[in-house]
Amino acid sequence: MHSPLGTGRPVLVFDVLGTLVDQAGSLAVQVREAAGLDDAAARRVVARWLADVAEQERAVVDGRRPFAPSHELDREALDRLAADGSVPASAAERLATSAERLRPWPDTVAGLERLARDATLVGLSNASRRALAGLSTGAGLRWHQLLSAQDVGSYKPDPALYAAALDVAPSGVGVPVMVAAHAWDLRAAAAAGMRTAYVPRPDGDPPREDDRFDLHATDLADLHARLVADL
Repeated sequence: MHSPLGTGRPVLVFDVLGTLVDQAGSLAVQVREAAGLDDAAARRVVARWLADVAEQERAVVDGRRPFAPSHELDREALDRLAADGSVPASAAERLATSAERLRPWPDTVAGLERLARDATLVGLSNASRRALAGLSTGAGLRWHQLLSAQDVGSYKPDPALYAAALDVAPSGVGVPVMVAAHAWDLRAAAAAGMRTAYVPRPDGDPPREDDRFDLHATDLADLHARLVADL
């Protein structure tokens, strides 16, 4: 079947957390090591941590609190976990920078390198500039442009973030394609006028039956193969 990505050199806009790096799994390893917890307990802590951060991001988008970058939201969440005894205070201090040390999925580094030969790669993440610089360096992620929620002062799925990605696309390349493992992210991107490509990941948000994304790829190698077939 012919790919819907269009002709010429496309712009691929990638979600980062969960799509290119194993956020939950990486944090669980770090919580286990820092707090001395077993794997199940560490994953429960991470689930609460990420849920807390997600709620604070929603509060920013809804106007219920002022913007704060993701590393500050992480610290707030960890302080609450330390306050209720879920992790030691010393562990919370160590874990405050853990977003800078997230592991890429096995296909990520080679996949981005391969895609960069045929497409312009833009990262669009709720992670702060500091976190993105650390994890991109540590994980070896290949970019042509990288956008943080901190650049906009809000969080996805605020339309302002997708508008920022559309603004950096070079002229004459067609509509950028949002690539994510989170269906909610792709729905918001589509509503903002972007095309969409879903790539499944273990902790992603799978599509609903009524979702209609432009492309489904099994991994980044498959995404590249579909892209090249259409050029």
